[in-house]
Amino acid sequence: MYTHTLVGDLYRGTALMEQRIESRIGVEYSAAFSRSASRATGIVLNLSMVGCRCRASFVVTKGESLGLLIHVPKYEQPLYVALAEVRWFQGQEFGVEFIHMELEDRHRLSEVIREGRS
Repeated sequence: MYTHTLVGDLYRGTALMEQRIESRIGVEYSAAFSRSASRATGIVLNLSMVGCRCRASFVVTKGESLGLLIHVPKYEQPLYVALAEVRWFQGQEFGVEFIHMELEDRHRLSEVIREGRS
């Protein structure tokens, strides 16, 4: 599993919307979100190694924990994020930080990011 932590006020890769270390690629991937009491669908709008921006019709709160399945067209199986935390929200859009991902999914995510930059 992959885990990262807060370093000062900056999360490795995300944290403050204005100050990012990891660059993001624009995408439009369908996604499934799991919450403590429900499941819902939405869209991933951009993606980095440490998080993503999403749009969904359900309401989230800062600090809320979610699980994600991100459907990348080139893969038969979706990318699985076992644990993500909401870092910000505005209307129907919100940003999550990836907290736990299996190594295989992390490698596939890296490939998607690399190909999206070329």
